[in-house]
Amino acid sequence: MEYEVYWGSGSPVSWRVLLAFALKRVQYRSHRLDLSNKEHRSEEYRALSPRGAFPILRHNDLVVRDSMAILVYLDRVHPDPPLFGRNAEETAKIWETIGEHQDHLGAATETITRGLFRKNGLENPEPVIEAVDKAGAELRTLDERLGQVDWVAGPAITAADVVHYPTLHRLLRAAATERAHEVGLSGTKLATDYPNVEKWNQRLTAMPGVAATYPPHWK
Repeated sequence: MEYEVYWGSGSPVSWRVLLAFALKRVQYRSHRLDLSNKEHRSEEYRALSPRGAFPILRHNDLVVRDSMAILVYLDRVHPDPPLFGRNAEETAKIWETIGEHQDHLGAATETITRGLFRKNGLENPEPVIEAVDKAGAELRTLDERLGQVDWVAGPAITAADVVHYPTLHRLLRAAATERAHEVGLSGTKLATDYPNVEKWNQRLTAMPGVAATYPPHWK
């Protein structure tokens, strides 16, 4: 039985999974959920995902309901290229980098996008402004790292890149909103202030199949 992926357009955790399939050049049947019509809340979908969460992977009789779990499963079944390293040291570094992302850049980006994407999200702008400053500090650290190596966790592309890539693009999308300037966010600055991050972004975008994973409703 083929792989089936249920995902939401613009969801960073969904995007991770699509990127992993693209990098491994593994085919799958795509089920894009209609979030505007709450398809993820339907009885049919809840039979697969009782919490209504996405993405999920279905493969034979197995259903995997978490993006990182899906990445690990896919990496075990299709180990080339290895997303979680070739030895214990590499694996530890990759997971360390992912954990740092979740706690810092990822968390800051979530605060920023809630503020700029939601109606009345800037009623209290202070947390968003603080998150923009925090994201800037994390991007400076990332830019320094990418000045020394081609990929986020070292010399080879890994799950750390797969996790960071949607976050950067959510920041770029947030920076393009009408009120982004009110919290100090600028798409131009993201591209010019962090040149190594931008080179990494272009390098990853140019890889086969990656551009096709871009959220359809963002185009």
